[in-house]
Amino acid sequence: MARFRKAHPAAGLLLVFSLTAASQIAAAATQFAVRQNPSADNNSLTVAVRIGQNQPAMNARVEVRSLGTREVLASGYTNARGVAELNGVPNGTYDVVAVLRLNEASERVDVRGIDASVTLNLPGEGDAGAGNNATVSVSQFKAPGKARGALRKAQNAADKRKLDDARKYVEQALAVYPEYSEALTLRGVLKLDAHDHDGAIADLQKAIECDASFPTAYFVMGAAMNQLSRYDDAVRSLERGIALSPMSWQGYFEMAKAQIGKAQYQAAIRSLDKAQGTIRSEFPLIHLVRAHAMLSLKNYPNAMLELQAYLEKAPTGAQSEAARQTLDQVRAFAAKKP
Repeated sequence: MARFRKAHPAAGLLLVFSLTAASQIAAAATQFAVRQNPSADNNSLTVAVRIGQNQPAMNARVEVRSLGTREVLASGYTNARGVAELNGVPNGTYDVVAVLRLNEASERVDVRGIDASVTLNLPGEGDAGAGNNATVSVSQFKAPGKARGALRKAQNAADKRKLDDARKYVEQALAVYPEYSEALTLRGVLKLDAHDHDGAIADLQKAIECDASFPTAYFVMGAAMNQLSRYDDAVRSLERGIALSPMSWQGYFEMAKAQIGKAQYQAAIRSLDKAQGTIRSEFPLIHLVRAHAMLSLKNYPNAMLELQAYLEKAPTGAQSEAARQTLDQVRAFAAKKP
């Protein structure tokens, strides 16, 4: 079901994240503790990240974390040379962490001067090829050609937001093959779009019963549970899907949303890093969800960077106006501080 994963409206129908209202963020911002010694915040830290046989690791996320609270004080991504330049790091001792896909490395660094540097070595790619986007469900092999053809038409219609046509064709596919896990999953997506949560969950549960090895059904079930604020149920479903397809970014993205719902903000950031590392194309909502986690941690500087990144990549997105208002309010708050 490669089309479902790349261009399916799940990206729009299921994964949309509602940003906290700007007024709530402004109220929370008043609790932000500003450091009183700005002269100690001007250090720069150069982080070189290597992977495998000393190859530069491009697009690895790098974070500087405090030892006690695990607050992320600075973050960024490595360039084509595998290097990230982080500025404004205060004097102190920190854990510097690099994450790329499923690989992670860290080292404790003492930053006491204007310039500091560290090299992190990630392990090899290991099972990077496992569970990729070419995974096909068992029911796909069993489905008659007529059912597969109807599902393709349903997917094409859904991609074009012709949802009535999508529903018609998916029903045709299921009339031919009622145990078609991919068709049941797509019908679940369409029902979620229509706010029919009970109907969607019933379809997704049947999809899992028909093919317990189809990861997308677990991911969509996790998204449905997130919509209902049933975060523990979402985590259980997403963990199963990720175990089946560890290189599918959707699972990590939905997991982050469930973790935010459970107030596990640092864990959510790590899940988003994994989503960012496994996705093949840009998905701006990752920045928006990471901004929410940063705001919840009162890490306003990095939250602003994530909001800016989202707006640069999706200036006219469905969440852009709310993101812009939030960014303006946090900036205004920061400008009032010494």
